[in-house]
Amino acid sequence: MPESEPWGPWSASSEGRDAYAEERDPYAEESGPYATGRRSRDSGGVDVKLGPRARERERARRERAARRARGRALLVTLGVLVLAGLVTIGVVLTSGSDGNGTQAGGGSGAKPVDVEPPPAGKPLEVSTADGYRYRVAAVSNGLNEDAVTEAQTELPSGTSFPYIDYLLTNAGEEEALLDYPGDPFVKRELVAEDARERCEPQGGAPDDMCIAPAKSEVVRRLVGGELVDGDGGDKYMPPGSTYLVRVTVQVPVDRDLTSSDIGLYVAEQLFVGTDPAKHVPFP
Repeated sequence: MPESEPWGPWSASSEGRDAYAEERDPYAEESGPYATGRRSRDSGGVDVKLGPRARERERARRERAARRARGRALLVTLGVLVLAGLVTIGVVLTSGSDGNGTQAGGGSGAKPVDVEPPPAGKPLEVSTADGYRYRVAAVSNGLNEDAVTEAQTELPSGTSFPYIDYLLTNAGEEEALLDYPGDPFVKRELVAEDARERCEPQGGAPDDMCIAPAKSEVVRRLVGGELVDGDGGDKYMPPGSTYLVRVTVQVPVDRDLTSSDIGLYVAEQLFVGTDPAKHVPFP
């Protein structure tokens, strides 16, 4: 009987054993009661070469760790930026208000600087049934060339739109509705002939003068606060405030008129009641 090999055909073949070894899982446990089927990654100081799958897992683990690190860095950066913004807002709010939360000096809430009013004539004080009190003082007169340029039709030769500037003051202790008590009166013979019917005589003014249709507007603030917005487009004057108002005649008048040919009056019943028109003299 031929001598048999004690461990089978692969036991005496070094080539066979090497081939088998190459097919084994390099991480398989060789022995021991706690074998897990995988070799520990701790090589105990021995250089362990990772297989392809292990290298791929290791690469994926490192990428995940890098992504987490970048995410933490981004969150930290955003946190710093948000904190800086909150600090800046706090500084602005603190510097812009006093201890009671009211607006301090400077900024849009600061009181506007007063302007010295121009010389004016003797003022006239009037009031309304609503309790508003106004003070009116005439300043000067002239020709409103801008109004002529903006006119819808060409004016007769030698005519223009005269104006009167006057000071309007809220003489009361509360806000007053912005209204325009002043009306221009002109010599009727100086009004363009085809517009004279629009210029009407008024008691309290000389017989040769008439109250002309006019348009009023605030030129600028002089003293006190700015106008306050109200409902429906209304404006209100703070107490004690003064504005320069321009009232422009809306019918053509001879360009050669003088200060004696035009005058400022308060004639509207709202301000004078049943009294005749009241003259407001130039300085």
